[in-house]
Amino acid sequence: MIERPIIVDIGYIIGGDEGHLLVEKLLGMFTAYAERQGFEHDLLETAPAFGGGLKSAKLGIYSVDLEQFQSLHQGAHTMIRIPPDDPYQRRHTSFVGVRVSDQADLPLPEDMAGWGDERRRYFFDPYRTITDSRFGRLEIDPDLLFAGDFSALDGG
Repeated sequence: MIERPIIVDIGYIIGGDEGHLLVEKLLGMFTAYAERQGFEHDLLETAPAFGGGLKSAKLGIYSVDLEQFQSLHQGAHTMIRIPPDDPYQRRHTSFVGVRVSDQADLPLPEDMAGWGDERRRYFFDPYRTITDSRFGRLEIDPDLLFAGDFSALDGG
């Protein structure tokens, strides 16, 4: 058993309410993954956003390999979708950063460059797919990943 958890920091970069929603969705994704795997996990902190969603979140997950999790998830995540409440049906793009480390007290980067390279894009409109910097285009519905099913990323 790994005694110290890996720390998953998730922070809003840009995108208004959609960006805050993505922070919340990524927190849910990593939590669902830990639960699916039977890994102990702790929600360490959240910062609610005005109008809904989250500005940031910090999750500790036990029994996870730090380097593997970093290589799969660390970096900028982008969501492209048409919000259901947009009367003009415009696509919105939002950016959120994910940092994976073994230190719970690191401050969040204040600009996009501090989060590192783009890791993954989640497309919801006009089609549903994911592109990942390591694996290219993944022909899977983003909802599978958000449900904590990482099998398309790591073979299990």
